[in-house]
Amino acid sequence: MNDKSKPRSAVPAGRDHQAFPKLAEEQLQRMRLFAVEDSFNDGELLFSRGERSLDFFVLLDGCIEIFDFDCDGNGQVFVSHCAGEFTGETDLFSNRKALVSGRAKGMTRVLRFARDSFRQMMSANPDVAETIVRAIIVRRLGILENNLGASYLIGSKNDAMTLRIRRFLRGNGYPIETRFIEDESDAEQLLAKYGRTREDLPLLLCHGEEVLSKPTLLEVGEVVGILERPQPNVVYDLAVIGGGPGGMATAVYGASEGLKTIVLERETPGGQASTSSRIENYLGFPNGLSGQELAGRAQIQSQKFGATLALPMNVLGIDGQASPYTIRLDGIDDVQARCIVIASGATYRRLGLENDAHFEGRGVHYAATAIEAGYCENSEIVVVGGGNSAGQAAVFLSGKTEHVHLLIRRDSLAATMSEYLIQRIHASDRITLHTQTEITSLDGNDHLEEVSWTDRETGERSTRLLRHVFLMIGARPNSEFAGDRILTDRNGFICTGSSVVEENRWPLSDRAPELFETSLPGVFAIGDVRSGSVKRVASAVGEGSICVQFVHRVLASFTQ
Repeated sequence: MNDKSKPRSAVPAGRDHQAFPKLAEEQLQRMRLFAVEDSFNDGELLFSRGERSLDFFVLLDGCIEIFDFDCDGNGQVFVSHCAGEFTGETDLFSNRKALVSGRAKGMTRVLRFARDSFRQMMSANPDVAETIVRAIIVRRLGILENNLGASYLIGSKNDAMTLRIRRFLRGNGYPIETRFIEDESDAEQLLAKYGRTREDLPLLLCHGEEVLSKPTLLEVGEVVGILERPQPNVVYDLAVIGGGPGGMATAVYGASEGLKTIVLERETPGGQASTSSRIENYLGFPNGLSGQELAGRAQIQSQKFGATLALPMNVLGIDGQASPYTIRLDGIDDVQARCIVIASGATYRRLGLENDAHFEGRGVHYAATAIEAGYCENSEIVVVGGGNSAGQAAVFLSGKTEHVHLLIRRDSLAATMSEYLIQRIHASDRITLHTQTEITSLDGNDHLEEVSWTDRETGERSTRLLRHVFLMIGARPNSEFAGDRILTDRNGFICTGSSVVEENRWPLSDRAPELFETSLPGVFAIGDVRSGSVKRVASAVGEGSICVQFVHRVLASFTQ
């Protein structure tokens, strides 16, 4: 193997002490109660890329090298763990495939923890758990920043599926290197190497071994190892539909209180919140945090307590007249659960123009992450919407683009946006606010090229050569799978609690519905998908946390 050693490049600059802490001898003695001692010869593999449910290793003597191969077969050592240090990153808490391999350097002696023993050790030693969790979070950041163990995606800048795959992988904390066929010479070389043409794009190369042409997200998740299937023949205590802030809060509280919990997420954890560049009004984070940070930490927290995060899972429907219910999934075996919490959130509305769907992923975006920002650097763009998400997008994108036009239909932002965002928008010379204005046409061929908007008060029409529009308007609930069996309001948001009784849709006579319970006993709805909810991240988190106590009460009623 041709090694290209880059020791400790797998962490953000200046954070080595957090990523590679040394455990104290006293801590090692406590940890021994949950481990077996093992030894390895020089060059012997401890684990390989692609394996699932890896053991956790703590070094006593010798070293463990963490390495991988690139698409050309070159080996690269990322990290050398020494005595007192430990292996692993965020996949320690899930059943995902390992991104890298580990081998002994010299005669090596370790403490080895099987997965169940690792969880028990973490629970019994909170000081050790804090050190390990901090380290694996920083390590994953380093993996993403340096694209360690990355798969290769070859695609086009004008292809919606290429963008969707990139967002799916990065949103799930998976390293990906993208080669755009328009401006990367080695993209054509890679196509030739694997006997493919432009007609096969997008093309995903996983570890230089598996090649997928025009894959679905389910296929992408399977090949890279993100897909974590529900356990067969298991009835979960709690199934959460949707991995946004509300759903992840439900999973954290449910799993931490002993409920066998699974989260069924369609694409990436975090929901709409994960697309926010910075949330500054969330309690406890005075400097703010990105939606991606919030989602990633919530994911680790829920998995630390034993919850299963299964994705990408597209829910088709809920079957059954009483608990346990069956959740039908697209392309995956059904899931059975005694209680269900629907936290599927809402989706931004389209403009309603004849051709707006044609430009989705080709200039029309519904998220403003670093991926989308990379498509429109140094260009003039449009953001449509007057809520906090639109404000956060406008402020974030103004630092990446030449200029931002913010379009709203109202005469001011005061009624719909937080004051701190309004002040930043008005203070920026790179953001122009257009009130009482709406987009009236989109034009282009394979990609958006021209945008027109009209002042609703004066009728004045403006046309600009613009290639990117970010839509953050209104909210359409993700409740289609609920069907007619679950009561919704006229806009499709799910009714809960007393409103179910008022509509004579509550089927039980021995008890009233709980606060967030739907017309189907044992099935709850929280967050943006719930009728009458406050559309804020903190509100969704609060509802998810509170809802678990109602789940416990309903589960107890099933046994009476």
